Amino acid sequence: MSFLLRWLGLDAPLRDARLRPYRRFESAVDVTVVRERARRAMSDVLGAAITRDEEEVLEGSIGLIDGERILVRFEAVGENRSVVTIESVRPLGVAPRTHSAYVERLAEELGKG
Repeated sequence: MSFLLRWLGLDAPLRDARLRPYRRFESAVDVTVVRERARRAMSDVLGAAITRDEEEVLEGSIGLIDGERILVRFEAVGENRSVVTIESVRPLGVAPRTHSAYVERLAEELGKG
């Protein structure tokens, strides 16, 4: 069995697989409001197609070739306060990317008002 794993290249450690650009911040806005803002910003500002729309998670897909998925998680911290986590998920490439312009732009948009 180990021969097959080695032959397929699956025995190598996936060091770079968990390296995903992200931003986490607290917002002084109710979680339902910040979730709606994120949905609009993902489609209107980033041009993402919303592929997952759940109460605590939004996921959008951007681009076709070397595409990127943006995951936004919402957590209510109290009345009119929420924690937002924006994460970029991209295919593994030759060099791992530690920065995402989409993550930064969405965080900037949600930080307004």
